[in-house]
Parts: sequence; structure tokens; C-alpha cells
Amino acid sequence: MARPRISARQRLARALKELHDVLGADRGVVRGPQISNDTRVLLLKTGYLREILKGWYFVSDPTSDAGDTTPFYANFWEYLARYLSDRFGADYCLTAEQSLLRHAQYNVIPPTVNVMLAVNQSQVQDLAFGHTVALYPGKGGFPAPAHQYMLQGLRCMSLPYCLVNLPPRYFTAHAREVQIAMAQMNDPGVLAVLVDVNRAGLARLLSGYRQVGRIDFVDAVLNQLKGLNIQIRTDDHPFDAESVYSLGRPGRTPLYARIHMLWMQHREAVLTCRPTTAIITASPDEYLTQVQAVRVEDAYHSLSIERYRVTLELIRKIAEEGWDPLNNEDDMKQVAAMAAKGYLDAFDLVKDDVVQAYTSRETDTLLGSRLFSEQHQVWYQKLFGPSVNAGILERADLVGYRRHMVFLRGSLHSPPHYDYVLDGMEALRECFSQEPDAYVRAVLGHWLFGFIHPYMDGNGRMARFTMNLMLASGGYPWTIIRVEDRDRYMGALESASASDDITPFAKFLSECVVRGSNSTANL
Repeated sequence: MARPRISARQRLARALKELHDVLGADRGVVRGPQISNDTRVLLLKTGYLREILKGWYFVSDPTSDAGDTTPFYANFWEYLARYLSDRFGADYCLTAEQSLLRHAQYNVIPPTVNVMLAVNQSQVQDLAFGHTVALYPGKGGFPAPAHQYMLQGLRCMSLPYCLVNLPPRYFTAHAREVQIAMAQMNDPGVLAVLVDVNRAGLARLLSGYRQVGRIDFVDAVLNQLKGLNIQIRTDDHPFDAESVYSLGRPGRTPLYARIHMLWMQHREAVLTCRPTTAIITASPDEYLTQVQAVRVEDAYHSLSIERYRVTLELIRKIAEEGWDPLNNEDDMKQVAAMAAKGYLDAFDLVKDDVVQAYTSRETDTLLGSRLFSEQHQVWYQKLFGPSVNAGILERADLVGYRRHMVFLRGSLHSPPHYDYVLDGMEALRECFSQEPDAYVRAVLGHWLFGFIHPYMDGNGRMARFTMNLMLASGGYPWTIIRVEDRDRYMGALESASASDDITPFAKFLSECVVRGSNSTANL
């Protein structure tokens, strides 16, 4: 009896299952010998794998363009850890500078990663898209196993060891990353014990702690050395005065300190871009009417920015209760329609919060910040309610923040690990509650919400809702980011996250707010 033929779809399903059995859900890099040749050929042909480096295959989105960099950037650190481990075993370690960036959870892919080796070998290995890894012998500077630490699969120097071995220039060139890493230290003993490893480096580090206000911590380290008759001067100034930030609460994840630092670092640049002629004087009822008037237009642009195939006709059909997924099979299959329905449902909630913030803009300027803390999870649940009703998502998927990794297409910046999102969102709420200027809250709130990326999907829509809540609290109009401005919008966000330059985004939003103010005047 002939063996039954399997369909092309069944063959693809088997190949994907084999890949999943090898990688699981959270890894994205496979070497050729790990899967069968037939599976590798089929997944390459269908676009689920891409050979970005010879012999190394990256999980890919089959709908992406051939030149899409996302698979490489999304899996960069996993690939590097696998490559270095396969080639050198335990005989490699990231340099102090590169170890620091990993401890600080700096998620921008650097052009070159510097790696020291326990063997006498030097090489600059080209990777992809202009990135390299520089390998050189560590000789006497190679850390002993006790001073090494495995961080997300990469062999790094331990945090105390890399801090005392940082060169002086790093305290000025990368002050923020050094201070984020410093904020993680609580035990004075783990620094005191390194006095014989690098006394000058320890003195420099303790001087840095004194600069940022951790004087009790410095004294605790010095007291441990005092009994050994070891004295260290800690009156140096390794940081430039303008690059000294508050470290937040010691012991929190680096993301907590990073969000606070980014806010402090960039707020003045945002203030210089604040629109001076866009504040409106409408009554609360008039403001509500103005927001309601742009409901359909806002949904069209916000959803189109995220590449949903929506039309104004589709959105009007949903807004007028003409969408019937229970009885109309075509409507049930329309993913864009579910996105539009969820957006309009969420918009109605946000609209009420926005009007509250606008009404209290002079008597309670921080009401918008409190409403964000109380309501953003409810907005998100409304946004994806239709997907739950259709059985695509479980209700549990809309509880809390993401529990998996996410990546941004084509971006050098990767959102933080899901274990750190809670700390990031707490820091964002604190920044909102401490910031007196509504435009700063709108610009930095939008950017940093997307930077944290707390959800698996919908982060852009949620960031724009957040932006409009904060704008309303300052008397600004509901502001639409148009789909025709998508490239400039996304480029400005990338400049902020990957190049540390918030000005393009602050200027872009200022123009959008002014345009919204002019449109409101014509309603």
C-alpha cells in the first residue's frame, strides 16, 4: 500500500515543529547540523530561516523583505554567545567596557564588540550589516573564573570587577551607563576585596560614588579597608559635573535607573521644542466635541501607521455598529476590523480620561499622570477585547505586561527583557508624577512607553493614547500623527532610542500639535 502523500502545508508544519523542538520559544539562532537538510532547505525557501552568516541560520518573518535586518539584530546577542562558546569554550570574556554595557542592559547593538581571549590569538571577525567582533589576547588582564559572570549566555566580567577595571575615559564617554551599573551595587565588601586587583580603579570608582551622592556606601567600603591599614583617596571627579544623575533606588533593575536618567537627560531638549501657540481655550464640552470629531480620522491614521490594512469606510462601518463578527463570516475573518473595533472601544475610554485631564489642567496639573497609572491597563484590554471575543487571544493575555521577548523591525534598539518591564513602568509612572510640564510628559512619555515596550502588541497605539492624555493635561488639542508622516515619525523615534537624540522627535511632535491646534480652530 502506497504511503499517503502529505501536502505542502503539512511538510511546512513538520519542518517548523522540528525547528521549535530544537530552539523552543525564546531562541532564534540555529546551526546547520542541528536540523535536517530537508527542513533547512524548506524553511529557507519559505522565508522562516535566513542564512545571515555562513552556517548560522536566523529565525525570520516570511513576510519581511530580503534585506530586512531584524533577524540579525533581534538575535545578535544569542548568536554572539553561541559563536564565542562554540569557538573558544571558557577561554573568552567580554572586556570591562563591553561587560559594563551588558550589566547596564544597554540594548543598542554596537558596531564592534571587543572580546579578550585566554589564548594568544588576534582577529577582527566580520559579522553582518557592518558589525564586527574584535578578538585579542587578554594576557595578564584575563579575569579569573571567580571574576567572570554568565549574562544571557555571554561570559562577562562580574559587575564589581568590570567597574574597578573601567578606563578613566569611560566615566565621561559613557557616564550614564556607568552610573546605571553602579546603582546595582549594595554590598561594600565586594568592592573592598578588589583593592589588590586595581587600587587606582577602586579609588576612581569610589570617587564616582561620592559624586553621585552615595557617600554612606563609600564610607562603608573605606571602613572595611581601614582595619587593613589601607587608605584610598576618594576626592577625584571622574564624571563631568553635567553628567551626574540620580541613581534611584539601589538594588533595582538597570531599567528603573535608565528610565529616570533618560528623563532627566532629555527634558531640557524637549522644553526648547515646546509649541508656544498651540494651547487652546475651549470649554470642557467644546473640547469633548473636538475629540469626538476626530475619532474616525485618528483611528485610521493610528492603525495605518502600524500597517493594518484599514480604510475609512471600514472604520465608519464599525463606528456605526455595522460590523457583525458573530453572524458575518467575512467580518469574523477581518483582522483589521478587529483592530479597528478595539481601537474605537479604547478611544472612547481614553476620550473620557482626556476630557477629565483637560478640565483639571489648571487646578490639578498631574491628574493626567494619575489617570495613566490607573487606566492604561484598561485601555489595553479594550484595545484587544475583540481578539478575546473571537477566540484569538485568551483573557489571561490581557493581564499584566508581556511575558516574552519582542523586537522592533529594522531597529538597532531592542526592548528590554520582560523580567524588567515592571520596574521600567514603575519608573515611568514616577517620572510622570514628578514632571511639571505637560509637553515634556507627552513627548518623553510617548517615547519611553515605546522604549519599554510593555506589551506584546499595541505599544504604538498605547503610546499615542498616553501622549494625548498628557497633552490634554496642558491644554493642548488631541493630536493625530498622520500615516503619511510615518517614516519621519519612526525615524525620529529611532534617533531617540538608538542615537540618544530626542530633538527630532520633540520637533516632530511640536509640528503635529500645532497642526492639531490649527485644525481645531477650523472645526
